[in-house]
Amino acid sequence: MGDTVSFEADILPLFTQKDIKHMDPMGVRLSDYAYMSDPSNDHVNAHRVYECVSIGEMPPANSGEESWQPDQVELFSRWMAGGYQP
Repeated sequence: MGDTVSFEADILPLFTQKDIKHMDPMGVRLSDYAYMSDPSNDHVNAHRVYECVSIGEMPPANSGEESWQPDQVELFSRWMAGGYQP
């Protein structure tokens, strides 16, 4: 992988189908690049997702899924810092 982190190749695979299906009814479209890269999404945007995964709040402890590893959290951070590349 090069220096550029892209949503399609690097970020989308971090979310399981369970994550996507769980958040969709709440209006949070984890699999939608336009939604995730739009900072005007007040309820949940990439920065809020980052906060949740970096402290282990997401995925929820009772979900049966493992928390993100530090390298996954760092990758997400690099995507945001790099300008939300598609």
